[in-house]
Amino acid sequence: MLAQTLQTTGLTLDEETLGWVATQPEAPLSDAPIPIPEAAAGGVGVLLLGLLLSPKEPKETKRR
Repeated sequence: MLAQTLQTTGLTLDEETLGWVATQPEAPLSDAPIPIPEAAAGGVGVLLLGLLLSPKEPKETKRR
């Protein structure tokens, strides 16, 4: 049977400080990228154009 022991650390939570942190508003702006549907549509058009212009695979010839 395995036994697990927990050791307490010196970390204590102050209720007042914790409450202050929890009530702070989030940042209004973020550096996260925002997906733009118009850009995705343009990317699909470029891929479709590349597919249409790509060379076809050669066909095998029958040998007699």
